[in-house]
Amino acid sequence: MKKLIKNVNVFDGRNSSVLEHQNIVITDNLVTDIFAGDFSEENFDEVIDGKNQFAIPGLTDAHVHLGKTHIDGATASYDAIVGSVVAGKLLDHGITTVRDAGSVTDGLKRAIDEGVIPGPRIYPSMNYLSQTCGHGDSADAHTNRDIQYRNPRGVALCDGVAECRRAAREQFFFGASQIKIMAGGGMSSLCDPVETLQFSLEEIKAIVETAADYGSYVLAHLYTPACMQRAVRAGVKSLEHGHWLDEDTAKLIKDNEVFLNPCPQFTVEEAKWNHMGEFSGQPSQLKKKGKPGGAKVKAHIEETTNLINKYDLKILFGTDLMIMYDGYEPRENLDFTVYKKRFGSYKGLLAATGNFNDITKLTTYQNPYPGGEIGLLKKGSYADIVITNGNPVEDLDVLGSKENILFVMKDGQIYKNKL
Repeated sequence: MKKLIKNVNVFDGRNSSVLEHQNIVITDNLVTDIFAGDFSEENFDEVIDGKNQFAIPGLTDAHVHLGKTHIDGATASYDAIVGSVVAGKLLDHGITTVRDAGSVTDGLKRAIDEGVIPGPRIYPSMNYLSQTCGHGDSADAHTNRDIQYRNPRGVALCDGVAECRRAAREQFFFGASQIKIMAGGGMSSLCDPVETLQFSLEEIKAIVETAADYGSYVLAHLYTPACMQRAVRAGVKSLEHGHWLDEDTAKLIKDNEVFLNPCPQFTVEEAKWNHMGEFSGQPSQLKKKGKPGGAKVKAHIEETTNLINKYDLKILFGTDLMIMYDGYEPRENLDFTVYKKRFGSYKGLLAATGNFNDITKLTTYQNPYPGGEIGLLKKGSYADIVITNGNPVEDLDVLGSKENILFVMKDGQIYKNKL
C-alpha cells in the first residue's frame, strides 16, 4: 500500500527549521520519501491533502504507567482493561509511542502490536525494581515477595546485589526493553520520604551491568542531588523527575550524557500535590508525616528548570501518566504547555520527538521496534505522523489543545483525520 500526504510543512524531529510545502510518501508502514514539487496522484493508492498544515513525528511520552491504576483493590485484569482505554485516548491525542516506566504491559502491548486494539507502541519496563522500604514497597508487594518473580503486579522487591541481578533478569524474561528502578524516595509512598537514598551504589551498579549484559539500560526514579549523583556514577542513563537539581549534579549529568525526564509537571489540582502521601485505608504509622512530599518537590522546580536550560541537558517528554484520574483522561496537552514555559517551544517539542529517538538506541537488540526510526519524520522512519493546526515548533501551545491534533497516523494506518 502506497500513500501520499501532500501539501504539508514538515518538522523532522531534529531541526528547528520547518520544510515548507512538502509531500510525504508512505509505503506500507514506513516513510520512503519526502519531497517538494509535482507528482502524479495515479502513482498512489491513497492521497491525503495536508492543507498546508504542520506534519510532525508521532509524539512520545517517555514516562507512563499504562498497566497499573494505583487504585486500592484493583486487580490485574481491571488494570489491563483501563490501560487499553487510556492507550486508545493517547493515540487519539497524537501520542504514538510510550515508554512504560513500570507496570505489567505484556498483554496490552501484544494486543496493540497485533492491531486488536488501538494504542501507542510500548517500550515496556515491566515491574519496576524497589528495595524493601523503598518507593514501590507496600503491604501487598511484601506479602507476595516469594512469588512475585513469576506473578508480577508492577513491583519487584529486591535487596542485595544477587537479588537485584535476579530481579533485573526477570524483567527481561517478561519482555522488558529496559529496566526501571526506584533510586530515591517519592511523593506518594508510604514509608520513604523524598530525601531517601535507595539502593546502594553496588546494587545499582549490579542492575546497570545486568541491563548492559542484555543490551539495554536503566532508568531511575529519584529527586535529590545525592540520589542523582549516585545513579549517574553507577551508570544509569535516564533520570526520572530529578526536581531538586543543583549545579554540581547538572554538570555531572551533562558530562555523562545522561537523559533527564523532568516529570510530572504538576498540572493536576494543587490540593492533590499538597497532600500526596495521605492515603485512606493505610496503617496510620505508614502515612507520611510533616511537610508533604509534593510541596517539597514543587519548591525546587524553578531552580531545576534554570539549570536544565543553562547546561542544555537532554530532556525527554514525560507525563508520569498514572491511569487513575477522573474519566481516565490523559492530560499530556497540559504538560506540553508547561514544557513551553520551562524550556521553550522547540526544546519542548524535541523532547517528545528526536530525543526519544536517541534513547531508543540504548535498547540495541532489545528494541521491540527495530524496523524503523521512532520520533523522527524522514526517509526510513516509521509512518507515525501527526498533523497539527499550527506550528508547534514556534508555539508548543498548539499541542496544548487536543482540538489542534487534526490527523494521526501510526505504522502507516490512519487513526484520526479531521483535515
